[in-house]
Amino acid sequence: MSYIPGEYWAERGKEYKENFRYSDKFELQEQMLIECLKKYSFSSILEVGCGFGRITKLLLSNFHQITDYFAFDLSPHQIENAKINITGVPKSESVQFAVSDIQSFQSPKKYDLVLASEVLLHILPSEIEQIIGKLVSFSDKYLCNIDWYEEKTPRNAAPHNFIHQYEKIYKSLPTIESVHRIPIVKKKGFLSKIDTKQSIFFSKLRT
Repeated sequence: MSYIPGEYWAERGKEYKENFRYSDKFELQEQMLIECLKKYSFSSILEVGCGFGRITKLLLSNFHQITDYFAFDLSPHQIENAKINITGVPKSESVQFAVSDIQSFQSPKKYDLVLASEVLLHILPSEIEQIIGKLVSFSDKYLCNIDWYEEKTPRNAAPHNFIHQYEKIYKSLPTIESVHRIPIVKKKGFLSKIDTKQSIFFSKLRT
C-alpha cells in the first residue's frame, strides 16, 4: 500500500492523541529541546506539524518571552486537540492555529524560530530538500527540527518513516550560517542509557 501523506495523517490524526504514550524518551527529548533553545533569543515561533500540541504547550510553559505563535497541522482533529491541550497555559489564547500541510502552507511573514518536531521524517525523500528550503524561507533567525538520525532506515521502520541527511541539506543552503546536531541520548546507569535514536538539528541563518 503506497504512502500518501495527506490521506494517512488525516485519518491517523483522529486517534493519535488517544494512542499516544508518554515515556522517558519523550521526557528526555523535551528536556534537551528546552536546554537547546534557552541559548537563543526569540519571541515569535512557527510550529510545523504541531499535532495535539505537546511541543506547543512545552514552549509556551517555558519561554514566556513568546509574543507570536503560529502552529499548523494537516489533521483537523489534531488541531482541535492542540487547542484543548494548551488551555490555561500562559498566552495560550494568543496562539493561532491552522489546518494545512507543509506543501501548501504559505506565510506572509517570517518568524524568529521555525520548529518541526518529528515531522520531516515523514516527508518523502523526493520532496525533503524543497520542503526544508521552504521552511528556511519562513525564518529570519533559526530553524530547528527533531528527527531520526540513523545511517540507514531501520528494518522495523513504518512505511511513512524516512531517513534524511539534514546536516548536508542545511549546509547546502546559502542562507544557513551554521548547523548543529545534538543527539538525544542520556546515560541512565553504568551500563544503560536512554537512546531516542533522534537528534535535534539546530540551524542559524545568516544575518
